[in-house]
Amino acid sequence: MKKPLTKKQELVLTVIEGNPGVQDDEMKLLEAVWRYENWDDTKSLYWNLTRVTHPETISRARRFLHEHGRIKYSDEADTRRYTQYIEMTNEYGERVMKAL
Repeated sequence: MKKPLTKKQELVLTVIEGNPGVQDDEMKLLEAVWRYENWDDTKSLYWNLTRVTHPETISRARRFLHEHGRIKYSDEADTRRYTQYIEMTNEYGERVMKAL
């Protein structure tokens, strides 16, 4: 049985389904979600940001949807993420979990 989605997860899923490809690019996804939430270009940045979903919430929702098989990243996006992971690992060392 699939875990039920929160309202924000449903929002992100709806936006991704209506805008194919935005799940592969964080900035495009933010823009699409905020436009869906009626971002108003005639208002100030502050006014808009106080009325839309926080970027971290959108990122967490996207990650949840991917981890639970509700969305799939493109092969190109997966390759790009893996390459970045390897670069970070090479620069900072591997993450090691320590037993307490």
